[in-house]
Amino acid sequence: MIQYLNIQGLASKSRIKRIEIKFDISSQLSLMDFLIKNGITVASSCAGEGRCRKCIVNENVLSCQINLKQFILNEVENTIEISYL
Repeated sequence: MIQYLNIQGLASKSRIKRIEIKFDISSQLSLMDFLIKNGITVASSCAGEGRCRKCIVNENVLSCQINLKQFILNEVENTIEISYL
């Protein structure tokens, strides 16, 4: 089964990208690392330590502190909303 992750920019009010999820390769990556690996700019100044809180997606998820698999299991829709895109 192929799954996709839709990246939605709230500032631009548009879909930025649709990314195919390959769990065998990327399930252990943090959500932030997965997004960066797939060409999505993620704001961060603490190198993924969770202190700066700039990498928040979907209003309250620290993308550096959750892995991709956890995110997919916790979300109803496979959509990431990023406020500054």
